Amino acid sequence: MIVINIKPVEIIGSCPAGLTPTDEFQFVGMRLQNVKNSNICFLALSQIPIGQGIWQVQSEERFFSHVTCPGCIADLEQENRVVFLLGHADKWELCQSISEYLRLSKKYEESELAMNLKSVAIEQQDRGQYSAAAETMKAAVEALMDGRKWPSG
Repeated sequence: MIVINIKPVEIIGSCPAGLTPTDEFQFVGMRLQNVKNSNICFLALSQIPIGQGIWQVQSEERFFSHVTCPGCIADLEQENRVVFLLGHADKWELCQSISEYLRLSKKYEESELAMNLKSVAIEQQDRGQYSAAAETMKAAVEALMDGRKWPSG
């Protein structure tokens, strides 16, 4: 049975339910487990199985995905949403590194070294070398941070 880890990776505005990036959950089959006794937002978690959520990851069509809650309107002057990372527990380190790289590459311009490392990680992942790909993606994140430049434009 595939175990799916779920973790908030970005809080846009604030989460009225109190979710933070330190919270973690797991789906085992169709059962949600609160592994860290985290805060739970039923509105957010009810959206995860829809679309690119649990179904794609459980079917092994993908081994990770990002989904977002529909947002809360507790404060109309501010957007309140949580972006979740979903990923296979046995590839969790790689899932987190990819997520971090994607988040940072929106913020900073990718250096040539970072892009090359990302390409190598993708090749390793395609060959099923998930541990090696995780290490390479960590190096890509470091290269992205070392070469920080704001995006042009």
